[in-house]
Amino acid sequence: MNKNIGWINYEWKAINDIDISINDRGMKFSDGLFETILVKKNKPILLKEHLERFQKNFNILNFKNKIDDYFLTEIIKEGITRLNLKLNEYGSIRINYSRGINIDRSINIKNLDTKFNIKNLWIEFYQININFNSISAYICNTEKRNEFSLLSQCKTFNYIQSIQALIEANKNNYDDSLLLNTKNELCCGSTFNILLKRNNKWFTPNKESGCLPGIMVKKLLELKIVKEAILMPKFNKDDILIAINSLTCKQIKKVNNLEFNSNFNTKYFWDILYK
Repeated sequence: MNKNIGWINYEWKAINDIDISINDRGMKFSDGLFETILVKKNKPILLKEHLERFQKNFNILNFKNKIDDYFLTEIIKEGITRLNLKLNEYGSIRINYSRGINIDRSINIKNLDTKFNIKNLWIEFYQININFNSISAYICNTEKRNEFSLLSQCKTFNYIQSIQALIEANKNNYDDSLLLNTKNELCCGSTFNILLKRNNKWFTPNKESGCLPGIMVKKLLELKIVKEAILMPKFNKDDILIAINSLTCKQIKKVNNLEFNSNFNTKYFWDILYK
């Protein structure tokens, strides 16, 4: 059974057989949105929350579409069945939606769809391994998150800034990158939100920092496990710093030249959140 499959225009295909038009606005201008969802025990985890954020992002970036939750849910159910995972195996789902085919070379938006257009949608299903190994992180010098930008609030196709931050970190022999906002406040990582435990209390950068509103952070806030705060890139050796997103949870053991003392069981923490 193929462990990596995709859906596009009512057809199931191998991932490598999915073709996107060169005139698609997602391809030309990164004018698209996506959501990534964990599959655990053959269930899409926190699907309702992901679809709610998807719709919210549509509204923020003026896509003018109402997503069809039922339609997406049915495709996701079938995709998980086709993925054929064992109960102890993990998968991921990526829902992609572009603004559609561009009329000409201009970035101008013409003939906006007011309905959810299936032709602008494709969905990817993968078997994945969850990696809980600790990482080192480098505070990015070349890129800053714009806390005033609508893009900072949404999961768009445009990851160029994160890629540049990761390249800078790797050149300095670090695993990943931490990004600051324009006020030099701690914001997020290249592809993850940040949790900081200090003096036995958990904190995360506030939504005004320019960090992406993460699904896991939202759950932690609702459970009152963490609090939002303005966090500066100044750490103590006894701090616990966590990188978290919908697909993993890792301890950041080193930031620039500072190595943290504490060890933290990220897998146990992550499993509790996903129960």
